[in-house]
Amino acid sequence: MSRAVVVHLRRPEDMVSVDPAALYDDADARSVPGADEILDELLARGRPGRHDRVVVTLPRATAGADPAATAAHLQAVLRRWCTRRNERNEREGAVLWRQGLNSLRPGIPLFLVGLLFSTGFLEPDVPEVWQDLLGNGVFLVIAWVGLWYPLDLFFFARLPLRREHRVLDALLAMPLEVRVREAPEAVPEG
Repeated sequence: MSRAVVVHLRRPEDMVSVDPAALYDDADARSVPGADEILDELLARGRPGRHDRVVVTLPRATAGADPAATAAHLQAVLRRWCTRRNERNEREGAVLWRQGLNSLRPGIPLFLVGLLFSTGFLEPDVPEVWQDLLGNGVFLVIAWVGLWYPLDLFFFARLPLRREHRVLDALLAMPLEVRVREAPEAVPEG
């Protein structure tokens, strides 16, 4: 089943850049580049299918004399954008990995100290209230907190980047077509 991701642009350049100041004068101006909108739509869906495609609509005035040539150019632009976005995500993933490694420095001692105190308060000669409060409670939590942040960075924080990488790879292979749309007629003010 083919699913289209449709994005309405005013000009081909809106695929990768917009002028937020245009919103000051134009209620229909874009605030998000078309490539970001396409990526967000694909991320919101399930796994992209191999029959999915991108459909870009442009007004007749900006679509160019040959919409097929405009489509080929926009596809090349979108592929460059996907490649650069993947490169950025790889850098961000590497930063998260390094942050995880660096957070082990304070995390491991905190884990060991928390575990040591927790074990100390679980001795049979310690009153049960202190065993529950400090041995099975506070110091056990401190030990876990020492490792939680590094484990989170190693296993969970990079998951959105991996998902985005898979979607960008799928987007690289998607065909792109340009459809010309007629400009809406101006409504006379009365």
